[in-house]
Amino acid sequence: MNLRSLLHIAFAVVASTALTTALCATAQAEDTIAVEQLLGTAQPGGLLANTAFLPSAAAGPAKHDFAGALRLEEITMGTSPASFKVAKVMGKDPRVFPAAKLSFFVQNGDLVPVDRDVIRLGSTPAGSSYWDVIVQPGRVWSEPGDGKWSRASFPFSLVHSIEGETHNGIATFLFNDKEVSKLRFQIVQQTAPYYIEDYFTAWGLASAHYEPGGIAQLASLKSDYGREVADRFPVADWSQLETRFGKDRLADFESAMVQDEVLVSGLVVDGTLYRKPCKSAAGPLPYCDATGFGVWSATKTLASGVALLRLAQKYGPEVFAAKVVDYVKIPAAHQGWRDVTFANLLNMASGVGFGTDKRNPNAAHDGYLEGNYSEWYEAKSVDDKVKALAKTPDFPWGPGEVMRYRDQDLFLLGVAMQSYLKSKDGKGDLWAMLEDEVYRPIGIHHAPTNRTIEQDGSKGQPMMAYGYYPTLGDIAKIASLYQNKGRFGAEQILYAPMVEKMLAGKGDRGLPTGDGNAFGAQRYFMALWNDRYDASVDCKLYIPAALGWGGNIVALMPNGMVGIRLSKNWVRNDAVSDYTGMANVANRLKPFCG
Repeated sequence: MNLRSLLHIAFAVVASTALTTALCATAQAEDTIAVEQLLGTAQPGGLLANTAFLPSAAAGPAKHDFAGALRLEEITMGTSPASFKVAKVMGKDPRVFPAAKLSFFVQNGDLVPVDRDVIRLGSTPAGSSYWDVIVQPGRVWSEPGDGKWSRASFPFSLVHSIEGETHNGIATFLFNDKEVSKLRFQIVQQTAPYYIEDYFTAWGLASAHYEPGGIAQLASLKSDYGREVADRFPVADWSQLETRFGKDRLADFESAMVQDEVLVSGLVVDGTLYRKPCKSAAGPLPYCDATGFGVWSATKTLASGVALLRLAQKYGPEVFAAKVVDYVKIPAAHQGWRDVTFANLLNMASGVGFGTDKRNPNAAHDGYLEGNYSEWYEAKSVDDKVKALAKTPDFPWGPGEVMRYRDQDLFLLGVAMQSYLKSKDGKGDLWAMLEDEVYRPIGIHHAPTNRTIEQDGSKGQPMMAYGYYPTLGDIAKIASLYQNKGRFGAEQILYAPMVEKMLAGKGDRGLPTGDGNAFGAQRYFMALWNDRYDASVDCKLYIPAALGWGGNIVALMPNGMVGIRLSKNWVRNDAVSDYTGMANVANRLKPFCG
């Protein structure tokens, strides 16, 4: 573990819970934000209760339509803490809200963004802000006494294209046919960060300008949004599950995880996600089910694993044994990559990496952030990232023998899969294949993700190791596709024989990580962590799960249920990746065996 990680841990101990608790207590409660505040020049002094950004009990329909662009000016935010431990990252300021052009249209009272992908701002040379932006659907309405104005609000996330966290917020503005007010915003929730070491909240009033019209293919966008609404994963309040089964049977769902570090959690039962409240520093997070979350390395399962399983279904299982060097030129000074296969990379068993040669017992994270990790992490283009990972030395063992955690391996797998796809279809757009052939067929209409930053302005290579920003419903849909052995309706989307092997609860699948729990040793197989669990005296099995930095968990239960927990923890204690509480609850509701 490097110095940065140690500093993260030391800081998190004092910041993670106390700061969030204090901010919750100081958010001001207001029914709504006055017109004068949105038209004025005075900057806000702190957070408001999130309800101030939503329609009041007296609200009515919007008086105006909105179809055009909201052009925002850059502004230094008010923040808590007032200054950050790292003032600038790669020359950019994380306390600055970025200048942005955000286009929206209205359908059935919803304010719908035209661009739902990562909007690159801070990751470009322009401006002083560090942040890129993702925008999600909100609402339009009118309030009594607002005169000529209608109101709008929408959720958004501050992100950065080389990282994987989200800083989630809500914004509101007034509008009519010709003009808009300033944009009032606040950032009230986040997943675990990396370079920005502070847990922070922020607020501000940004100057805005309205540019009506200019939305191409508006009818098509509205039609697609209608299908998106129809395809939303069913979500119900956790209290309904308590009514159905009783509170006692649902107790300790998050295990020993500190509650102030849990953002949201839930359990998929019989095709419905029963969700607990979505926490933030200013009350329940508005638009929680429309918000994308930075799940970090859960991307490995939700994207990379899905992509390789789709290629196997489409072109045959031979892809698992395909050699990486046949599809990617790796400028390494050794032969360690010669026999590495696609499956080796998904198993994080390339036989290449930093760290010690000790393997009995193994330590999965041995060497993880060592060597030139920062050089690779900050490299912008796909070529520069491949050159950086090529500097990794060999281990004394070969591929497929020892599991060592490496983001570089999963990124390289993405590059190799894209090249493999191009050899088959002549295009080689891996993320488009995921969107067109997996995500959209199961009802995911937008899949924002980080990509490499290329000088020629092209879209870049999807990161695949982290950087996917799914909603809770998206996570439930992908997890349910796994649980259904890759089938959706009448269509077999993923390669079923491998999915069945990945979900098989018994047998020592995969490689030992050196970690474990009270029930036994943990293993890793095809982008899934497998924790031991004794459901009863005669029912001893493994439960596979996707895990992401900060305590993000997607657990695939043997009874078909899915446990989800999103968190913001930096301290890698036992609770961070412990999902025995989820397993206990699921096993109580429907026993795993018999």
